[in-house]
Parts: sequence; C-alpha cells; structure tokens
Amino acid sequence: MRKVDTEFALYVTNIEDLKHYERKYTRLYYGNEFCQRLIPTQRELGLVLDFVKDNHLAFTLVTPYVTDNGLAQWSSILSTLNWRKEETEVVFNDWGVLAWINEAYPRLVPVMGRLLNKMKRGPRLMHFLEIMPQETVDYLRTCSLDVPVFQKFLTQNRVQRAELDNVLQGIGLDLGASGIHLSLHAPYAYVTTTRLCLASRCEDSEIENQIGIFPCGRECRKYAFTHTHPVLPTPLIGKGNTKFIKNECIPDDIESQGVDRIVYEPEIPM
Repeated sequence: MRKVDTEFALYVTNIEDLKHYERKYTRLYYGNEFCQRLIPTQRELGLVLDFVKDNHLAFTLVTPYVTDNGLAQWSSILSTLNWRKEETEVVFNDWGVLAWINEAYPRLVPVMGRLLNKMKRGPRLMHFLEIMPQETVDYLRTCSLDVPVFQKFLTQNRVQRAELDNVLQGIGLDLGASGIHLSLHAPYAYVTTTRLCLASRCEDSEIENQIGIFPCGRECRKYAFTHTHPVLPTPLIGKGNTKFIKNECIPDDIESQGVDRIVYEPEIPM
C-alpha cells in the first residue's frame, strides 16, 4: 500500500457554481460527464479558463459519452486546450474520445472517467453485505481497474489516472504497482445513466403520461427528482438522464489505496 499526499479539486458544471471556490482547492474540474447536449460553448470555456488563470489553478476538462455529432462539437474545444502552455487533463467517458485524444491532441493528458470502471453501484447492495461471504464483499469493492491486462492497456494509451465514485460498499483497490493514480468524487456518486432524459419537457402537463425522446430544454439544469423505496437504503436522485446517490462519508484508508485526489461536487454534477 502506498501513502500519498492528497490534492483537492472543485468540480463545477455551471459557471455560476464557481462561487463555491475556496483556496483549499488547487484544481478545477469543468464540464459534464453524462450528456453531450451540455457540452460547454467556447465563451463558457473562456470564462472558466480566465478563472483558472486568475486563481492559479490546474485544470481538468470533463467529457461525456458521445455520438459522432458530439465528437464534432468537441473539436474546437480540444484544439483550444491542446495549445495551452499549461498541462490540461481531459476526463474521457467514451473509448472513442480516448483514441481521438491520442491521435489528434497529444498535449492533452487523458484521464479515465468513472463511467468506464464498471464498479458495482446499486445502493441495494447494502442490504446484503452482512450475509455475503467476505470474498464476495471484497469483489464488490473492486472493479475493472484491478485487472492487470486492463491496467496495461491504460498505461499503453497514456492513461495514468482514473476517476472513482464514493460507492456505499466501499472501495478495495491497490494500484500501486501499476502507477495509476486515482481520484475520488464526493459527495455525489453516479449510479446509472442513459441517453433517454426523463426530465425532458417535465414542465409540460399536456404530455405528463407520455415517455419519449423530446427536444432538449435543459430542464436538468433546473430540476432534480428524489426517488425513494423501502428496498433502497438511501434515496436515488434523478437529474436529467442520470441517477445519483449522495455519500458524504469518505473512507479513512482511501489514501493508502492510491487515491491522491478528492474531487468535491458542491452541486449534483449535471
């Protein structure tokens, strides 16, 4: 096990959330992991980069899974960042984006997003941990990052960092031998996401009994929905096309597992 110094980063998806910045943060995460309809504009990116420069922060851009149209939208943004003299990380949640970064933007530093690690996330697990064999519990605290061939694939593709959620069952990873560093997102952990946005047109009472693909009005920026059920030990939070849980308890031993960055989300990251 390795002991590391911890970096603290602030993660915002809206420029308005920069109000949460405090001096303890030395890095800013900006972007969206879950929907290509929320890709920032060049103007928004410029304002964020000005904030980063004024406050002497390191910068990480966060990107979602995308279609071909989404890739095209990222082109100008990644080109801008590729020519920054400061090192810029790009969190990818789509293997095509990783390939594109390595082919076209060699100055950008790829970071594997939390959507790709395949960690078990469902909060219902908490009902069964006490009756499961310890071997099963240990398995549920790991993910694909524990597989040596997967670690080799990442390092061969310039990936030296991966993002994690603060899942309820805890994390049991040790990537010290691989050289891969870990970032832990808190307090919001994503559970599941989809291209179908149930928040779309939620303000329109005339279609309240319909489910479909409707034009995006960015309703996710205004509304969140809480889902409760006796089988859930904690509520699900629905925002846009994604479900989250809130877990503010960061494990005491997280640094010894290779987590050297805590990414704080002051708002639900949508």
